[in-house]
Amino acid sequence: MKTLSEQEKIEYREKKKSRIQAIRKTLSEMTEEQRTELIEKFGIVVTIEGHPLTPHNTCFLYAQTEKPITVVGGFQQWKKAGRTVKKGEHSLLIFVPSIKEKEEQPANEENVFFFTANVFDITQTEPIAQSEAA
Repeated sequence: MKTLSEQEKIEYREKKKSRIQAIRKTLSEMTEEQRTELIEKFGIVVTIEGHPLTPHNTCFLYAQTEKPITVVGGFQQWKKAGRTVKKGEHSLLIFVPSIKEKEEQPANEENVFFFTANVFDITQTEPIAQSEAA
C-alpha cells in the first residue's frame, strides 16, 4: 500500500471535500418530490449486511452515478463476503454516523457527527476465485 506524503494527503482531502460539496449541491437543489421519485424509481439501497440505507444516503449514492445501485459494502466487507472489487472501480461515498464520547455526557444528538465511508456496489465486484484466475 502506497504511503502518501503530507502534500498528497492535503490534495486528497481537498478533492474529496469538493466532491462531497458538489454532490450536496445537487441534492439540495432537488425537491422533496424529486428525491421521493428517485427512491421510488430505483428503490432503497441495502448494505451487504442487509441493512437498508437511509433515504438521504440512497439519494446521495444516486447523485454520484447513473448506474442502478442495489447492494453496497466497503472493500473489506466485500473481501469477507468472498468478493473483491474489480480493478479500476471508483468508490461511492455514504455518510456514517458516529458518536463523540464525552465522559461527563451521555450519548445524545449533540455528540453525533458524520464521516464519509467509501462503498462499492455489487456490480463493481467479482468472486475472489475469478479475480485470482485472471
